Amino acid sequence: MMKLLVGLCCSALLLIALPLRADEAGWALLERVQQSVRQRNFDTSFVILKGNQVESYRWLHGREQGTEIEHLIPMFAEGVDILRRNDKVYYLLSERPSLVTHSQNIKELPALLYQEPSRLRQLYNAVLGSATMVDGRSAQLLRLSATSAERYHYWLWVDAETGFPLRIDTIAEQNGTQNLALEIWQVTHLRMTAEMPDTLLQLLEIELPDSATTKHPPAVNTLHQLSWLPDGYQIVPDPVQIPQLQPEIQSYWLLSDGLHHISVFVQPGHRLPEQAYRDGALTIYVQSGPAQDITVIGPVKVETAQRLAASVSQQ
Repeated sequence: MMKLLVGLCCSALLLIALPLRADEAGWALLERVQQSVRQRNFDTSFVILKGNQVESYRWLHGREQGTEIEHLIPMFAEGVDILRRNDKVYYLLSERPSLVTHSQNIKELPALLYQEPSRLRQLYNAVLGSATMVDGRSAQLLRLSATSAERYHYWLWVDAETGFPLRIDTIAEQNGTQNLALEIWQVTHLRMTAEMPDTLLQLLEIELPDSATTKHPPAVNTLHQLSWLPDGYQIVPDPVQIPQLQPEIQSYWLLSDGLHHISVFVQPGHRLPEQAYRDGALTIYVQSGPAQDITVIGPVKVETAQRLAASVSQQ
């Protein structure tokens, strides 16, 4: 009898240990992905697919004598050239003054490539999938499964040779069983080199706007309160304001879980019907009332946006 009990205990421990080891293998692969986009010199092109919409970009990265430089070039007319040198990010506008911010990464690139693994572990489980081929390259599937029903999942296909991300799908569950790709980020060309790309070497030398000349709009006086936050989100204390909405905006909050951002703002009412749109993984929801309109913009489900809007009340 004792042997049987010992055998059952060992089997139970083995069943627990196997998922844990699989989870650690997934996190190890994600760390390799993050090192690849941080440490390697590359020139790549990628597309973002949102339903019938396609956005194309060229993305260059390099390191030279302690300096990290990165250039994101939109291949469509309304795009803005973005350049990062170490912790300064420059939004280079043709007909307006350039915007300079401080960040260790370009926000328009997939955030999960840069977020601290310790924070990601609080939001997701990492599970290795099957090996496959992506555009002629051997790739390993990595699934980041959200621990909260209010958050989307991510599926990554990782180049087996270099650790570079070849494809990232933003996944929503439908009816608890079906997976729907809301947004697809996919590499269409990848070239890695031992040396920094020549175009980046030139950008190391050019003079760029001084961050001290960048002016931010004054903070909005919050006339309302927000009584509910989605799981894992916190209010950002001093968000950059939205100048296009000044001075109409009455209250504004920027929420973040470290990976995603949600904007919630209140404006005078326009007596419009309730509106909800989806742009890929991004939801735009407007709750309109006689006195005020509440708008929620972020990578959340419509139900979450509705609950956020309903939690706004006057001070």
